[in-house]
Amino acid sequence: MRAMKCARVFAAWTLAISAPHMAGAEQAPLTGVFHGQGRACFGGLFVRTQTIEWTSSFSKCGPTRYVILDQALTGEHPRIAYQLEKRSRQCRNVVIELMHYEGNVWDVKGYPSVESYQKRDLPDWKNSVLPDRAVTSCGMFKQ
Repeated sequence: MRAMKCARVFAAWTLAISAPHMAGAEQAPLTGVFHGQGRACFGGLFVRTQTIEWTSSFSKCGPTRYVILDQALTGEHPRIAYQLEKRSRQCRNVVIELMHYEGNVWDVKGYPSVESYQKRDLPDWKNSVLPDRAVTSCGMFKQ
């Protein structure tokens, strides 16, 4: 009887200790504040656990909820892509991708559609000037 009581207490203690780590698993794997400079990239990107916001010289997105469209957080240049759930008319992006460059420098790209993100490496889509394929690219510093 005493062994069962000890086992229950131990199980409850183990659950209490691991609960904060389990709660973190539901949060976004990458959050932070990023700042850009220059004519087109001046502004900030704010990635929170449930919302994302990117304000630059030519576009204002969010804050809005997102889903993680794609991620590869291991390797030399970890990256993650967020698909915005809703966007205003002032927002040019449906997908925002972050890729770590080095130190606190990140490459942040905005795609006008999920299709343009998915086809970003195809020859007809890469560096295209067509509006439905145009990608915003900004080097940003993570704080």
